[in-house]
Amino acid sequence: MIFFELASVVPLQIGQRAAIAATSVSALVLAAAGLTIIFGLMGVINLAHGAFVMLGAYVGFAVQDAGFSPWLGILLAPIVVGLIGLVLEMSLVKRLYERPLDTLLATWGVAILLREGVKVVFGTSQKSVSAPIEGAVPIAGTQIPVYWLFIIGTAIVVMAAVIAIFKYTDIGIMALAVIENREMASALGINTKVTDRATFAFGSALAGLSGVIIAPRLSVSSTMGLSWLADSFLAVIVGGVGTFVGTIAGSVLLGGLGNLFRTLIPDFTAIAQALVLVVALVVIRYRPNGLISRGGRE
Repeated sequence: MIFFELASVVPLQIGQRAAIAATSVSALVLAAAGLTIIFGLMGVINLAHGAFVMLGAYVGFAVQDAGFSPWLGILLAPIVVGLIGLVLEMSLVKRLYERPLDTLLATWGVAILLREGVKVVFGTSQKSVSAPIEGAVPIAGTQIPVYWLFIIGTAIVVMAAVIAIFKYTDIGIMALAVIENREMASALGINTKVTDRATFAFGSALAGLSGVIIAPRLSVSSTMGLSWLADSFLAVIVGGVGTFVGTIAGSVLLGGLGNLFRTLIPDFTAIAQALVLVVALVVIRYRPNGLISRGGRE
């Protein structure tokens, strides 16, 4: 799982281990947020989600490579990836809402095209992205990189904003109305096509934002999205499909256990990954609706 890359160097101090775990969980929350909307709420099995995360990271690299501030990359990544998601919805996904298997195959094909396109444009070598914030701060007697705290803070702000949008704003409420009952929403005068496009684009933009935020902690490559795709789907399913609080719970469980197992058996990463997968399967077996059911959606 990708959060192991964040913990590739196991620190000696408990405070640093806790910071790595919190950063890993936050990164997973960010990556899964967009999938919660597109898969969890809209019901679209978007296998291009990981590619959208990858594109966000490459937008950050392209901005940096052009000599601009990394902050500009953070601003542009969700816009660029959101527009790509909008084009995908308008050209392909809108025809497949009632055909989930076709959606799965189509979005997987799009993911392959995006990965190959990135290879053509940027090459096959791994890239690195500089963090927009340098330095460390002392917390509980240990030095914690400021950017780790930025990732944690961003995850909190993003999830709080997303929950507020879907719970308290007219746009979010209309989106939920279309998702729950398209015919009734249309009868009430809601433009379902525009709502679908906006919702899908918003979920895609969140994926792009997560990619550019986590890029400084990882090696950026055309295949990085595959791990994020798997981890995000696991977090959403384990937490509870269609609930943002469930996604947070799933991310905390899987990300926390992943780092715990990595710490306990640092020389056996594959075993640690397998243990996390076993835990996920046990949760799905005994709680098929996830840790937090959709009936209690926030």
